[in-house]
Amino acid sequence: MKIALIGAELEENLGLRYMASALEREGHLAVIFPFNEKGEIPAVVRQVNAFAPDIAGLSMVFTGRAREFCRLAKALREGGFCGHLTAGGHFAALNCRQLLADFPEFDSIALGEGEELICALATNPADLPELAGFSYRRGDGSIAVNPSRGNPEDLDALPFPRRTTFHEYYGKPIASILSSRGCWRSCAFCSIDAWYRSGGGRKFRIRSVPNIVAEMKELYHGHGVRIFNFQDDNFFLPEPTQALARFTELRDSLWKEGVKEIAIAVKARPDSINREAMGVLDDLGVFRVFLGVENASERGLRNLNRKCTREAIENALRILNDFDVHVAYNLLMFEPDATMDDLLINLRFMERHIDNPFNFCRAEAYAATGLEKKLRNDGIISGDYFGFDYRIKEPQVEAFHKIANYAFFDRNFNDYGLHYFNMEVDFSFQLLRRFHPELLSQEIRSEVRSFIKETNIDTYRCLSRIWDIVQSIDPEEGEAVRAAMRVMRQRVDDGGVELRGRGERILERLRRAWAERDAGHPRTDPDLDQPGISLFRGEAVPYAGIESLARGDADPVGLGFFGALRTPIPYAEFRKRLGEGKDATAP
Repeated sequence: MKIALIGAELEENLGLRYMASALEREGHLAVIFPFNEKGEIPAVVRQVNAFAPDIAGLSMVFTGRAREFCRLAKALREGGFCGHLTAGGHFAALNCRQLLADFPEFDSIALGEGEELICALATNPADLPELAGFSYRRGDGSIAVNPSRGNPEDLDALPFPRRTTFHEYYGKPIASILSSRGCWRSCAFCSIDAWYRSGGGRKFRIRSVPNIVAEMKELYHGHGVRIFNFQDDNFFLPEPTQALARFTELRDSLWKEGVKEIAIAVKARPDSINREAMGVLDDLGVFRVFLGVENASERGLRNLNRKCTREAIENALRILNDFDVHVAYNLLMFEPDATMDDLLINLRFMERHIDNPFNFCRAEAYAATGLEKKLRNDGIISGDYFGFDYRIKEPQVEAFHKIANYAFFDRNFNDYGLHYFNMEVDFSFQLLRRFHPELLSQEIRSEVRSFIKETNIDTYRCLSRIWDIVQSIDPEEGEAVRAAMRVMRQRVDDGGVELRGRGERILERLRRAWAERDAGHPRTDPDLDQPGISLFRGEAVPYAGIESLARGDADPVGLGFFGALRTPIPYAEFRKRLGEGKDATAP
């Protein structure tokens, strides 16, 4: 049977690649069709129709892109596709009844991890009532949900994900990889937790070390991969001694197989970090840790059900900074019960940790999460399953959020935003440092560290200004809030242009140092006053500020590790589209 697997492919989509391998093992023909933005719908329809599959599966993971996938489903039908159309992923599974009721284009929705489900569907797509873990439309139009048998227990039994091409950083191929699935906590805002619970079975499962080593060995020796991006929700185990033993076995086994001189990136909870485990990971080549801080207020941590303390957060950052790796974090500093005191604690946290790249935003409500249930119980939820909304209970905090969200929209949420770019500069420096430390001068290091600090200071300064404004106005006075939004938007954007240009020049210095590594030239740097260079997919293109990127002058295509959308959306247009029920993310 022929199966089309359709989803985002800005970096390796492991979900689709695992399913493709599972289908091939069962004797089916599976082809992956990248779908990265709404503008690609006509091309995807043409490609899928040319393939003429029996089944088309849509990977609907992100709420922000859900409408695009629904439009694609409609376009596939209008374009002549008459096979079985299914969807899976977090968004689709957690909203299966609504999707099937609202979009007749879908024949079924898969409710858990995809390998076993897509193979079962490919075996007999006409026998949906007998397929566990699927939701479908009965003959009378009612919606049926077949209980799941649970997500696979034995991850070692799965074939390795299909590998075709690889992105590169400084000539080193990078591959995404999983050592576990699920998470051992239940944060209130987490759709991943909700999805794994809905799929049934154990929520957290790990692969054996020999199985992980076998995949890494194949990637290393067979494809030249030297950078491994672990996509685990939390790379660590709940018990520190078990985590240490696992990392030690992984390191020793990889070295025994000749897998050396690699770089790895991981995600972690703060309460997972300890010096012993980091010492082993440092041996392995860890260069990046994305740390799930989420909130610096003890009250905020409780509200988000983080089961973590501020002391653990401070300790984790202290340890990671001692190992001198790229550490980035996010703050969900706005949540329904946040107070001005909570915001001030988070501002002080930024002040103390001005050295590490970060981002901040509101805790969003997704279907079946604890946060969504709380908002419903409190009677403050609005919107629909394509995007829930709410007002923060304390008026001053709600006004603070409105001003900050509008002012920092480009800086926080666009792929070209300064906060993501701040992370990219440090990421690039640490990666080059891992493989070619001889190319880096102390001056380049100082430029990188100064850029990170000055970007963070600018953000901190603007947020502190918003704090003062909110203290001086009536938070219920709409015009006063809107005036503050306009003033601070201009202030943030003006500051971002100069900082962005400076970061571009640093990236160009790093690129040039690598490009000239074998030329025998002395280590020299370009004039820092020259116009910046933007690096996308390793190619240099002129940069003239956020506006030029929005116009498409630079035509950046995909940001790999850091990107998802191609074109920034002005916030006013974003809110307008939301109000009209249109796709707010479409360029």
